[in-house]
Amino acid sequence: MASIDGHTNTDPLARPATVLHRFIAILDAVKGAEGARSIAELVAITGMPKSTVFRLVSELVEQRYLARADGGVTLGLRLFELGARAVLPRRILSVAAPTVRGLSERTGERVGLWVQQGLDMVSIAAVQGRLPMLSAHAGMRSPALTTASGKAFLAFCADQSVVDRVSASLVDEDAERFRDELVDVRTSVLATDLGLSYRGVVAVASPIIAPDRTVLGAISVAGPRDSMRVDNIAPLVRAASLSLSRQLAATA
Repeated sequence: MASIDGHTNTDPLARPATVLHRFIAILDAVKGAEGARSIAELVAITGMPKSTVFRLVSELVEQRYLARADGGVTLGLRLFELGARAVLPRRILSVAAPTVRGLSERTGERVGLWVQQGLDMVSIAAVQGRLPMLSAHAGMRSPALTTASGKAFLAFCADQSVVDRVSASLVDEDAERFRDELVDVRTSVLATDLGLSYRGVVAVASPIIAPDRTVLGAISVAGPRDSMRVDNIAPLVRAASLSLSRQLAATA
């Protein structure tokens, strides 16, 4: 069997065994090309039957992980979108630590840095504050529909399909109230959660905006409902989000 860029799989035992492994083998083979990969090249590299390669490539193209090109297929836009999302938390974290610490010291409350994922907001950094019941570890998930960070993100999200998916459970008056709330958030650039997501906890958040006006995430402060004054905290949160947005613009 001919070698393609030094990659030839002639050993049946070395061929990808599961469907997932087969998909990954094809993506890896395409990734290693300077241009497009043909079906024949993918067969040679992966050692899989031509019919299998053709079927898997068709499915990957349909899902935008691969794209048709002259001479074969190239990596698709969906992979680049996923890659950008994977880099985003690291990019924010690289400039956010001093701002998060400063906001925590000024408020004494829990400060969180969030990015959107599916129906949730995912914490990429947090300082505990006075809420020991809420995790300060990266990876905590909270519903985007009700949290301050979620509403801060959704109000500035240019992809309406994301907003629609998150708010799909709302109907009639609830849906209208949610739309009105997002309008208010866009006006004030601040969102609040007055105990809807977590009992006894209030929060205020503001979006982190890229120079091209893309919303990257949100920064929030949360504290006990009976003692945290949202009106006093809100300007500090807004100032922190502005600072982060400017720092990210300077490092872009």
